Amino acid sequence: MAVLPSTVILLCNRRYYRWATLALTLPLVMFNSTAINFFSHESYRGTSRGMEISIIYIAAFTILLALSIQRGPRKLLPDGGSRIYLVYFLLCLPSLTFAENRLFSFFELWKMVMIFIVFLAVYHYLEFSGGDFDAIIYGIMTVVVLNFFIIVLQHFRGVYQVYGSFPHQNSMAMFMQMAGMLFFSRYFNLKEGWRSRLFFIAFGLASVALARTYSRGALACYPIAGFVTLSASIWYKFTVRKIYISMLLGLVGLIVLAIFIPRIIERFQTAPESSGQTRKHFAIAALNMMNHHPLAGVGINNWGIKINPPYDYSRHREEKKYNDDYKDGIVETIYLLVGAECGIPCLLVLLSWFGFYYLSAFRLLKRLRGTSYFYIPAGALGGMTGIFMQSCLEWVLKQQINFMQLVTVFAFISYLNQHYRELVETAQVPQPDPARIEEKA
Repeated sequence: MAVLPSTVILLCNRRYYRWATLALTLPLVMFNSTAINFFSHESYRGTSRGMEISIIYIAAFTILLALSIQRGPRKLLPDGGSRIYLVYFLLCLPSLTFAENRLFSFFELWKMVMIFIVFLAVYHYLEFSGGDFDAIIYGIMTVVVLNFFIIVLQHFRGVYQVYGSFPHQNSMAMFMQMAGMLFFSRYFNLKEGWRSRLFFIAFGLASVALARTYSRGALACYPIAGFVTLSASIWYKFTVRKIYISMLLGLVGLIVLAIFIPRIIERFQTAPESSGQTRKHFAIAALNMMNHHPLAGVGINNWGIKINPPYDYSRHREEKKYNDDYKDGIVETIYLLVGAECGIPCLLVLLSWFGFYYLSAFRLLKRLRGTSYFYIPAGALGGMTGIFMQSCLEWVLKQQINFMQLVTVFAFISYLNQHYRELVETAQVPQPDPARIEEKA
């Protein structure tokens, strides 16, 4: 009911597009309160539990509809990455052949379509606005700030691993990894006065939130993500200021580490051995599924069914009685999960999809060097490094919030990849200092 009136409002004044774009990010801080699951199965242990309709999806569809009316039909496959995603989606369909519950499979397929609509909305808004990344970047910053206040309340309530407004602490940690790298890269690569300080504070809040989750995977991957962004920024845009900032960040990092190190050590030392064993058992079960159905998998979003009796993929687990009461969780890596549910070809296409945008971000470092847009590929490269590594240990990238954040960054990269030539011509490139030119002469 809201789509058509909202579309008319957008058509009346193009400035309202920016406010509509904020609706793609701000509801993330209260995602469960702004989404409805039709045909809901909340007790199911899978990656999707209903046919989800979020206010974010409604906002994305509204933006696309308004732009299509105002500027003509929009490209549904604007770049090579979107075409790879289409292949990935199509390769998920054969898994329905072996799915025990096709309704559960439909939940995941529906989510994939909705996520792609978000990608298209972000991409075409950027085309429409000429590269207005700030509408989304500041929206993500607002989510990080509001979420930080929530985790402070959870901290004082005695929550050991805070999760903020996210469904799980690992989900929040993964979101903060990407957000933190984008904020850090902007602070590190642009001199914007008070805005730079604002992004530094946002980077600090995201980092503290991540550390307070005590997620072992995120804690191991976040420093690597930061090193990638830092190295790319210095290699392609070297300044003395960056060296000073690096030294200052190193000092601040040591202080923060000294504050959190006792709890971090405790988290690693007190982690039960059964946790590691469970991960191994899940991995073996996933390989069993892949061996049984290597081309199509056991059914998208059907892991929660096939891991339990009467299916025997997890019969190797001796510490549990394998009977009708047996209930098991999800394999702790998105890669084995996709391979088990949808087959090896689908897994290879997923890796190609990730690789396309990762390599695109790497190429953009050189193409956008010297422009105000450089911080985006530098931050995205570090963030993707972190979350792709974390995805080897956790499956949370398949959760709606993290998936939406990922495709938003993919839309950033896609837009920059398609329009970098005109952006380089119009971007504010730092001009040489006349005094230093005269001195050299």
